[in-house]
Order: sequence, then structure tokens, then C-alpha cells
Amino acid sequence: MHEYDLIAPFYDIEHQQFNEDLDMYRDFAALSSGPLLELACGSGRLLIPLALDGYTITGVDASEKMLSLARERVQQANLTSRVTLVQQDMSTLQISQKFSFAFVALGSFAHLTSRKTQQQALVAIRKHLTTGGTFIVDISNADARYMENLSGQLLHQGTWRREDGTVLTHLVSPASSQSSHLLELTHFYDQHHQHGPVNRTVITTHLYLFERTEMELLLEQAGFVIKDVYGDHNLGPFTLESQRMIVIAEAR
Repeated sequence: MHEYDLIAPFYDIEHQQFNEDLDMYRDFAALSSGPLLELACGSGRLLIPLALDGYTITGVDASEKMLSLARERVQQANLTSRVTLVQQDMSTLQISQKFSFAFVALGSFAHLTSRKTQQQALVAIRKHLTTGGTFIVDISNADARYMENLSGQLLHQGTWRREDGTVLTHLVSPASSQSSHLLELTHFYDQHHQHGPVNRTVITTHLYLFERTEMELLLEQAGFVIKDVYGDHNLGPFTLESQRMIVIAEAR
């Protein structure tokens, strides 16, 4: 079972209000001349509004449960003619179509934790882009470094009340690797009714901690030219303290 199959029941309530990156992707989509490709599309947080804007978009995700949520939302929005959903791992991507714009949002690329799968994914993505097409990869920077320095502690990510009255709390405990650029995150999702027992789901995920030069080299080796590197979704300059590392690359 994919790790995000377990996270899927909690994902939307935690991310439903987050849209800080949407305008950035809209701006780049407006510059494209063909269909769009989102890797690790999840439940459709970006895919749905882009399709509502009139774009034809293919969403790829390895998690069956996340795609099931996306499919339901696509159907509810009457977007089945504009949206194609594919269950595949981005490192073995095989779609009989090429795209003018592809992206991996909100740190999802860092879930590829081995050098081999990172390289395979970038080569596969390049093969699915037209020459001159744009690829954006958005990596967490300062937040990941912050958690790396809090190894062994418990961080409160948020608490939300659901429509059925249950309360959901997300806690995460980070642990940094002593031998590699990896961050292990143990997630605790606690669900309960007022004065009721707590039902806890524990899930472990891993994130690769990329350096800028490392990410740029991987992209160049896969057939991309680096156009810009930004530090936030407003396309501010990148520094070591930037919240994000957003790399804009062109397929050569």
C-alpha cells in the first residue's frame, strides 16, 4: 500500500484552504501552448481549478486513494472532458502524450528518496515534454531544515473540526538521518469526538533534503536547462533561508 493511501482520509481537511501556489501555476499555464501535466496530483487541489480555468490537464499519482478523491471531485465539477487521471509512479511514467507544461507541487518530488528514482523520474518527465516545454519542481526548503533541527520532538501541525463533529489533530515527529540527506517524519493523526476516545493513525514518510546545486545538476543531466530558481510562490529570490526552492526548467 502506498503511504498516501493512508494519508488520503486526512489530506483534504488539512490542505483545503491552501492555495498560495495556485496563481503561480496559473501564470505559467497561461504561457503554455498545449495540455498540462501534474505529477503527484493528489486529490486535485491544483488540478481542479486549472481545469475550471479551461485547461486540459492530466494528473498522475501513485496513490489509488488520492486519485479516488480526485476522481470524485472531477466528476462533481463536471470536468471529465478536461481531466485525465492516471495511477503511475512518476519514476516509471509512461503516457502516450506530450505536454507543454509539467509540474510537481508542494514538495512532493522529495518523496523520491533514492538518487536512482530521482534520476529516472526526471528523465521520464523530460520524455513527456515538448522541446521548449516548461517544468516546475517546488521543494520545501526552510521548513524541512527547521524540522531537521528538531529531531525527536513532536510538532503540532493543526487541529480541525469535521462536518460530522469529529476533531482531527495532526502531529509530526521528525528524525534526521546521520548518514544521508533524509528526513523521516512520523505522523500522528488523532480523531475523536468531544469527551470520546482517541482513534490514532500512525504513518511514516520520508523526505529527501535537496541542495540547490544538486537539484540543478539532476535537471541538467535529465535534459533540462535551468531558467530560474525562486524562494517563494510570489517568485521572490532564492536564498538559503527561503521557505521554498522553486526551480523553473525548460526541456531542451
